Amino acid sequence: MILFLSADGDDAGLLAELQRLGPEWVGRVERPGWVAVDRPPAYAAPPVLAFARQTLPGAERVAATSVSGWARVLAERIGSQIPEGQPWRLHVWPQYGERKVERMGARAWHSARRQGGPGPRVEPAGRPEVLAHAGENRCRLIVQAVRETLKERRRHVLKGLVESTDPWRPEEGAVQVVLTGPEQGWLSVVPAPGPFAWRRSLWPWPAGEIPGAVDKAAPSRAFAKLVEAEARLGRQLAAGETCVDLGAAPGGWTYVAAQRGARVVAVDRSPLRGDLLDHPRVRFQPGDAFTYRPERPVDWLICDVIAAPERTADLLLDWLRRGDLRWFVVTLKLKGPADHAKIERLKQELPNWADPWFLTHLSANKGEVCAFGRRREDLVPSR
Repeated sequence: MILFLSADGDDAGLLAELQRLGPEWVGRVERPGWVAVDRPPAYAAPPVLAFARQTLPGAERVAATSVSGWARVLAERIGSQIPEGQPWRLHVWPQYGERKVERMGARAWHSARRQGGPGPRVEPAGRPEVLAHAGENRCRLIVQAVRETLKERRRHVLKGLVESTDPWRPEEGAVQVVLTGPEQGWLSVVPAPGPFAWRRSLWPWPAGEIPGAVDKAAPSRAFAKLVEAEARLGRQLAAGETCVDLGAAPGGWTYVAAQRGARVVAVDRSPLRGDLLDHPRVRFQPGDAFTYRPERPVDWLICDVIAAPERTADLLLDWLRRGDLRWFVVTLKLKGPADHAKIERLKQELPNWADPWFLTHLSANKGEVCAFGRRREDLVPSR
């Protein structure tokens, strides 16, 4: 069985997306927020699912009455399915109860990223102040007990355990445990190269959730979408790079790029916030995001313009075909379920123009999805 955690609990959207793959991918709601495919086709490549927040391939039900019991079950599965010497990551998280949400500032978030850790759990954008789940302490105890058990019985396997939120590497495996109660849950053990193959819907964060950065100095909360896309891509805008921000006003994404040290051309019919208009690395270009063309190729296209999704998809593909960019982060706005199918074209087209590439509903997204990646290096610009 494959279990999918639906983005923002949109089970209907995920079921419809699975249905568009064909009858062999028929899904069902296992419980609210979780969609299961009982008999996925063994021959098929992992699909791109924009509305799956996280994926548990080969999920099985597990139960244990104590922390030590959980540790014994997990150590046995890990030891039998993860080869010795293979690097692997372990995610254990609860899906029940309530927990108090922590918040962190943008600087603290980036500091945690540079140190290779996930940082404290914080409120994903647009969610209430109190979120499920209690049981986080139990999960921490289980992780600790698994380490101790492996140290006693499978030391060589334990040596492969990696703590990182970097993008998956082909040689890495993944172990995911979701507690649906103190004594029951689901387990997914995926040896390499499985996580890399599933990388567009199996993320290197528990539950696929990324803490939402908070920066009160930003012109809008939209800045968090770009920060999250960078984290999922494993690549930030960098000092000295060139960037075009389409639909830039009031300047949330331009703010992030300028803070990184990039040189930004911000395009919009409406002006940016005053301090960004005066920023030495920002040039404001009044005009239409859909007709703007850069004088020469840029390192980054970032775009959070409000438009029909098919129009934004055309914009991105045009920039890719012309070779006007190296990296991109582009939001596609969805007015409702009727717009969901309009992103299917990107799933077909992006492999021709980008590597890596991703199309997903970010934790910080509301009624939208985000495409991000890099233009393929083997392509010659057509401009």
